[in-house]
Amino acid sequence: MRIDLHCHTKSTKQGDGDCRNVTSEVFKEKIINSDVRILAITNHNLFDLEQFNELKESVKDFCQVWPGIEIDAQGSNGNKFHLIVVANPSNVEMFSSKIEQMYQGKNIENCLLSIEEIHHNLNECDIIYIPHLHKKPGISTDDHEKLVSLIGDSSRVFGETADNRSLGVFANHDYNVIIGSDVKDWQNYEDSTFAELKLPVDSFSQFCLLSKRDEAVVNTLLNQKQSYEVTGKPHRSVSIPLKIFNDVNIIFGQKGTGKSEILNSLYIDLLSQGLSCSKYTGSEKDDEFKALLRTTDMDRDLTKVEAEDCRNEFSILQNWIETSPTSFSSYLGWYKTKDHNKNKSKMKITEATSINETDPAQYGEHSSDFKHIKSLLKAYEKINLDLYFSNEERSELENLLSELAIRNKKMLSNDLIDIYSSKLTNYSINTIKRIADKNSNSISKPSNTGFYELAQNRIRLSQTVKNILKNIESKDQCTKDLLGELENKGKIYVQKRYRMLCNESRSPEFSVNITPLKQIKELLQKISDNIFCEELPGIIDEFNSICDEQKIDSVKPFLGLSKQIVTEDDNEYSPSNGEKGILLLQNLLREDVDAYFLDEPELGMGNSYIDSIIRPQICGLAKRHKAVIVATHNANIAVRSLPYVSIFRTHENGEYRTYTGNPFNDKLSNIEDAADVRSWTSESLHTLEGGREAFYERKVIYESNSN
Repeated sequence: MRIDLHCHTKSTKQGDGDCRNVTSEVFKEKIINSDVRILAITNHNLFDLEQFNELKESVKDFCQVWPGIEIDAQGSNGNKFHLIVVANPSNVEMFSSKIEQMYQGKNIENCLLSIEEIHHNLNECDIIYIPHLHKKPGISTDDHEKLVSLIGDSSRVFGETADNRSLGVFANHDYNVIIGSDVKDWQNYEDSTFAELKLPVDSFSQFCLLSKRDEAVVNTLLNQKQSYEVTGKPHRSVSIPLKIFNDVNIIFGQKGTGKSEILNSLYIDLLSQGLSCSKYTGSEKDDEFKALLRTTDMDRDLTKVEAEDCRNEFSILQNWIETSPTSFSSYLGWYKTKDHNKNKSKMKITEATSINETDPAQYGEHSSDFKHIKSLLKAYEKINLDLYFSNEERSELENLLSELAIRNKKMLSNDLIDIYSSKLTNYSINTIKRIADKNSNSISKPSNTGFYELAQNRIRLSQTVKNILKNIESKDQCTKDLLGELENKGKIYVQKRYRMLCNESRSPEFSVNITPLKQIKELLQKISDNIFCEELPGIIDEFNSICDEQKIDSVKPFLGLSKQIVTEDDNEYSPSNGEKGILLLQNLLREDVDAYFLDEPELGMGNSYIDSIIRPQICGLAKRHKAVIVATHNANIAVRSLPYVSIFRTHENGEYRTYTGNPFNDKLSNIEDAADVRSWTSESLHTLEGGREAFYERKVIYESNSN
């Protein structure tokens, strides 16, 4: 829920600039475009009740508008600072009157008011105070303490910071911090930085109760979010009932207290409840990265490289038999015995030669089409054509499909007639010759020399081998999937490569050993080169022997599969150990699942990267109502993500304890002892920051170097 408690709507002092003036039309447009749900109008030293009512009315169905003012305040040591005061909108009339009285007779250009004067005049309007804290002109530490002491309620005092740190109503290391747009030009209002209120509130009073960490209010707001009853198991013999929200859920605590085991058990539990889940384990990123590069999700699909499997061609090679020419002795036998029987010599058919037989390959083409047409007609019957065609169009389509089937059957029939008529003719000639030879004690003239058949047999073999080689020849096809982005290196991709066996191929790409694949490819080329040599049968025997041994009966095993990590310009890249974690985590957080489990995601990553990239992504998933469960030692993740629930594990005096709670009421309660309650802030400081002293020492170091 976006909130802007420092917003200017008119120019009231010199130097403000006319671009701070806004009409109700522009105001409405910008507020809706920016998705701001709570806004306080805080002009310099002036409250305009008429404008307030007009602007409030313009966005009444979208945004709460609260009355406020930015006051030039006088510090105790003479310094000047800005103090924003926001009132309960129920008291807007009183607030307007009090402001008018407070500035009566004063020049708003140079008027400075003390903390006491501001409090005395305005506090009965039900006020929250927002002094500039880490923003110029800022309040001093002494004056901040005075303001808190004067009001008597620290939950009513916030500090406005100029940078986008932990925002919302949340005690972040003893400071309530917030940020506002401080808009200077309404045309650019959408570009402002806004506070995000983690628990959405519907009134000023609820906001104040939330800032006070009223437990009833906090629990009411928390329970508006969908949650899951789960069982955590730090050990297989221990079961802990827990509640997980569709938001950020943090598991933190001392090392060795079973945080990872709890996270894994919650992962299994939510899977069993039917949720889709993804998990990242920082300590296992090397194994996960290796798994990412496995090709188990890739199909050895020859269409990827526009190749055919050539299963029929391999079958022809494995069943190939050499055709021998007719021996010269057969002609001698015929010549010597041709005059032995005068009756036989009258049978001219005994000297007939065979006719050329039709090539069966033509039949194979029409036969293949027949199968496809049959499948097409079967699929056609399942389609509701009325959704796509008129009756006339449907009738035309049916006629065309029917005609296609008829023509295919006719061509197939003609092929069969051609093939078998020539075969039957030759069979008849040879049969008559055998009968005549048997009955006449003579030898008929050979039907052919056998050379034509031998040549045709080898020519067909040559065509078969060339087709296999054509489909095995080097073909390469790559697809890229975005993995993540690395600073100074840009986008990084997982490249899936499909390529046929080539000189650059490596064994892991193939389903069989690469050596026999190379041997088979070489033998295919050798067959092609020796198609008319007498060594051919021996080469084919060697080819068939390797194929039988490796169980290779198609081109499919020659397709290699691999994955590489590449940059945007397709150069191969080897990520460092830390970069592997960054890329894996980015990839996981882009997945669209119900729940994300992150086990120490910070391992191997810089704290700046975690805070500037990973934490916002985690918070973004929470806004999309995803469950994010993180076991972590990183303060930025555990604290700045404002978790709906924190699961805190301790091990003291040999006893393990589990506490649950949240930052909104600053409580962590022992799930087995309701009286055992700890401060969420204190335990976060101690466990994640190294203690209060260490945190504030770092704070002083950072601030001393900020100039």
